[in-house]
Amino acid sequence: MRVAALDLGSNTSLLLIAEVSNGQVIKVISDHTTVTKMGQGVHQAKRFHPDALGRVRECLQKYRKVIDQAKVDKVLAVATSAARDVENKDELIKITESLKIPLEIISGDREAQMTFLGAVSDVAEHEGVAVIDVGGGSTEIIIQQNGKIHGVSVNVGSVRLADLFVRGNPIPISDLQLAQAYAREKFSEGKEKLKGLTAKRVIGVAGTPTTLAALEWNEPFSESKVHGFSLSTETIEKWIQIMAPLSIAEREKFKGLQAKRADVIVLGSIALREAMRVLDSTEMTVSVRGVRYGLAMEMAK
Repeated sequence: MRVAALDLGSNTSLLLIAEVSNGQVIKVISDHTTVTKMGQGVHQAKRFHPDALGRVRECLQKYRKVIDQAKVDKVLAVATSAARDVENKDELIKITESLKIPLEIISGDREAQMTFLGAVSDVAEHEGVAVIDVGGGSTEIIIQQNGKIHGVSVNVGSVRLADLFVRGNPIPISDLQLAQAYAREKFSEGKEKLKGLTAKRVIGVAGTPTTLAALEWNEPFSESKVHGFSLSTETIEKWIQIMAPLSIAEREKFKGLQAKRADVIVLGSIALREAMRVLDSTEMTVSVRGVRYGLAMEMAK
């Protein structure tokens, strides 16, 4: 079966077109990522910003053409943190309906399950594996222990932290400290839900860890180099210290950083570091897989 799986997140909108069989992705036809910043201003306003909806509409119009050309058997989109938080989610639903893209707005727990399923899809041993997914609006931490999946969704993400605390770039030290304190407090609350669980291995998915891996390579993003990269908390901290004092234009000069991620990479890195602290981990393996892979696998069942 050929499927089109869309993940409409707070910072990025992703499309995976893949061949799936027996609940597994057997061939990737194409994989697309667009920074749409759908979560712009959502934390304060509790509404989608008109500009954000415009960017999502433009992105989905392009994706619709890709889907039509691929001649898929099934299409499904899921929306996550930003869509959960807003009062005008019907505006997003109108856009997807007009493009004949079925949409589900999923809970944090459901998002965590899909993330885990996708992230471990090429990992032989799942027991004791923890997955961290730093999004624009929330961060999911999921662990499998004794054959059961346990997860928590924390309302800390790159776009949310930027909207709440950052007045400008370079980021003032006071803003950085406020963002760090807020993230630590929220993750400490989330840690209570994971009490008694131990991570033997940590996998990091989504744009923050993949970008940090690309920055370490000092090369434009390459899936083959990023996937499987070992990323330490020391490296994450290093890039926070390098990037925070820079303007957006200065950050954009780094080969491994997509221009549209330049305004949120520091905040995403803070969220990633604090998530690793919850797991008492200093090392993670970077993965390019996540919600869209989990969704594609579920669509084939």
